[in-house]
Amino acid sequence: MARAVIFDMGETLLRFERPGNGTWREFETPGIRSVYHYFIEQGHPMAAHEDTFVETMFTRLAEGWQQATGGNINLRAIDWIAAGARDHNLNLDEQMIVEAATRYARPLREGLTVMPGAVETLAALRQQGYRIGLISNTIWPARLHLEDLAEVHVLPYLEYTLFSGDVGIWKPNPQIFQNMMAALDVEPANAVFVGDSAREDVIGAQTAGMRSIWKQNADFPLGDITPDAVIQELAELPTLLANWHM
Repeated sequence: MARAVIFDMGETLLRFERPGNGTWREFETPGIRSVYHYFIEQGHPMAAHEDTFVETMFTRLAEGWQQATGGNINLRAIDWIAAGARDHNLNLDEQMIVEAATRYARPLREGLTVMPGAVETLAALRQQGYRIGLISNTIWPARLHLEDLAEVHVLPYLEYTLFSGDVGIWKPNPQIFQNMMAALDVEPANAVFVGDSAREDVIGAQTAGMRSIWKQNADFPLGDITPDAVIQELAELPTLLANWHM
């Protein structure tokens, strides 16, 4: 029977460096500022100060993310930016919104690095016969993430990828895990999920009937959530799975 290891992306396989004090808001700020300046470049005077624009856009993003992971809405960069533009009385065509979303992502992607041991671990798992997939909660279009995964030599090891904004299903909804298992032709008993978010990754995978492995992340403490295993580094994974006889 097929065996599969499915990964989260951010802070599991890839790391997006956070400037300043390392908060989510600080991470998003350069991208939001890029959108602000793009609107001005395109001849749209901004009544709001740049810092005000950053604050309102981040607030909308944070609220939307909570709604999306709660299963209430889908959230995509183009929809978020279009709504933010309307908040500031801007009437933009679709092409401008798409370009604004690209401008938003550009500075955030510049801080991209691959997690230590990721490529080596993926290669070892592939050699051992595991099927490998990736599920990521993200507002970015899949094409940007696929470019990034290819650049750091991770993409060749991934048989199937699911990005929440594109498919309209967000972790921890078990449906996105079930869709991945169907794509990889694997039963829940023979699949594990590796991720750093207790709520989105551990609970989501377990609700779908999979085993979960939490990759330690101080920003997302487990609290009272219990994964099936915990790792500090990806290099620990092949030995752990071997001990599970997967």
